[in-house]
Amino acid sequence: MKDPFAVTTNLSSRSKKELDWDESAMDSQVEIEDVHDSERVSGNFFFARFFLILMLFLLGGRLFYLQVVRGGYFQEMAENNRIRSQVIRAPRGLILDRFSKPLLENIAGFNLVTVPFDLPKIGTEDQMRKLSRLLNLDYADISKKIEAMDKKSITPQVIAQDLSLESSILFQTHASEFAGFSVEKTPIRHYFQPEKFSALVGYTGLADEKDLYKFNLSDVEAGSQVGKQGLEVFYENFLRGVSGENQVEVDSSGKILNVLGEKASQPGNSLSLNIDADLQTEIYNNFTQNGTVPVRGAVIALNPKTGEVLALLSLPGFDNNLFSHGISQQDYQKLANDPKKPFLNRAISGQYPPGSTVKPVVAAAALNEGLVNEDTVIVDKGLLVIPNQYDSNVSYNFVGWKLTGLGPMNVKSAIAQSSDIYFYIVSGGHPSSKIEGLGILKLADYYRKFNVGKVTGIDLPGEKAGVVADPAWKAKAFANDAIMKKWYLGDTYHVGIGQGDMLTTPLQVAFWTSIFANNGVGMKPKILNSVKSSDGSEILQNKPEILVEKFLPDSILKTVQEGMRETIISGSGRQLLSLPITSAGKTGTSQFDGSDPKKTHAWFTAYAPYEDPQIVITVLVEAGGEGHAAAVPVAKHALEWWAKNRLNK
Repeated sequence: MKDPFAVTTNLSSRSKKELDWDESAMDSQVEIEDVHDSERVSGNFFFARFFLILMLFLLGGRLFYLQVVRGGYFQEMAENNRIRSQVIRAPRGLILDRFSKPLLENIAGFNLVTVPFDLPKIGTEDQMRKLSRLLNLDYADISKKIEAMDKKSITPQVIAQDLSLESSILFQTHASEFAGFSVEKTPIRHYFQPEKFSALVGYTGLADEKDLYKFNLSDVEAGSQVGKQGLEVFYENFLRGVSGENQVEVDSSGKILNVLGEKASQPGNSLSLNIDADLQTEIYNNFTQNGTVPVRGAVIALNPKTGEVLALLSLPGFDNNLFSHGISQQDYQKLANDPKKPFLNRAISGQYPPGSTVKPVVAAAALNEGLVNEDTVIVDKGLLVIPNQYDSNVSYNFVGWKLTGLGPMNVKSAIAQSSDIYFYIVSGGHPSSKIEGLGILKLADYYRKFNVGKVTGIDLPGEKAGVVADPAWKAKAFANDAIMKKWYLGDTYHVGIGQGDMLTTPLQVAFWTSIFANNGVGMKPKILNSVKSSDGSEILQNKPEILVEKFLPDSILKTVQEGMRETIISGSGRQLLSLPITSAGKTGTSQFDGSDPKKTHAWFTAYAPYEDPQIVITVLVEAGGEGHAAAVPVAKHALEWWAKNRLNK
């Protein structure tokens, strides 16, 4: 039965739909278009749904990138903002003499450091001003250093070196007022008797970018001390230790909240040298206290049989402690501008005309070439006259040191009496003599056989090679001067007596002396004896090494040795006759100022004992005058002390 309350539409449709009561309230007879309920207009949500899904997809992708792809990186950044590494500086290895006497020590130093990331964004300048007043530091210097830093860096940067213990304690009492700043304890060098050993040992300083590049030091942190000069830099890789670290937890201002762990540092290795520190001290004291000797010069002592360097002194020295403690710009400029050049290591880098100390070398060359023998006599009249090769009306006078002449000279007496005339003739010849002369090419060749014009390879930085002047060298040196670039006979004469353009270092003079002392074999000079770890185990033994093989027969070597012995017996080295040991040697006096021939360097080189040489000593006194007056007394005192204290003579 039909429901009387049911109302249906009278619309013609494929399907009819019962209406709700409220819909039925409409007039069922109204004429409307045929519209199905399923076709009624609803909001267009398709694009909204697509946009929402796209946003969710992008958000999910970003979350995946941040949490999975870069999660480790951001976790590390977060940890770095909370956990820091504090470097524990490793002490450098010690440097000891041949008798285990230390030349330095490591002491505690205090550096003011900052972590740029921890510096407050506001108020940093006020902190710096307050800090400079508290610790008596230069505000401008602090400000300049901080301004140059990467503000995102969490690596501690040194702001001021070598704070006093009192300043360190004072800072700690006010540490809470200085966010991002702290005081770091670090080992620094303290050198004993710095003036005596500065040229040898050198000094350390804060590592900079140049040092990191030079040493390829990937394991060196900012604020580390590295070698800058001398043995400190030459043996940097042995002396430098391995730093440790503390893992600490910090708050947002960089204040340490907790120590999480510690890795101990490893001290550097120690150097055991061939140097006899007491001998070097004795030489220094005598050199500087002798009122007739200027305090500019050098002394080298070595063992001719092994090449062991027993002493290496350059004067004046300097206080290398200034550098390890952080030298001021004012102090550095004072040293750098000092006319005495304290930074110049005269022993290995000073280049001087060697004067008559080369005469044993020239004698050996002339003997080996057969130009002279032991019995060949040349009369020294005190003067040689050389006609100009281009104009016979012009002549040049070459005089000996004794204008009245030394008389008849053989090779031994020529060495002992230092006859310039004899060595002029054997070097370049003369029209009045049957001796042809070596000529500059052979002379230069023999010099080079004795390692002149080359470095010895001593284990110190900065060694110079000197100059062996010859026609090729002169043509290049004076290429723009048509007259000066030519080679003249007079040039050969000058080179034959160690003058003119010839230059050598005191080390080279000591080296060729050692060749005669060691029967023709030249041993490479070595300062280092061995390297030992902190537990005393040996890491390296610096064994003797031949630098110049024997190239002269024993007979020629003996003749030259006897000539050097005659220098002590009857020549300019007679002061050494009073020594308790025998010796042989050669003095030298070299001009260095063409405008004033009286300005000369004083030289003396010797070895002892004569029968069994164990020490060579070479002394240079800059502008010291005559070798016998200025240099011989220094060598004599050193040999006298050495004979008494090392040979018990």
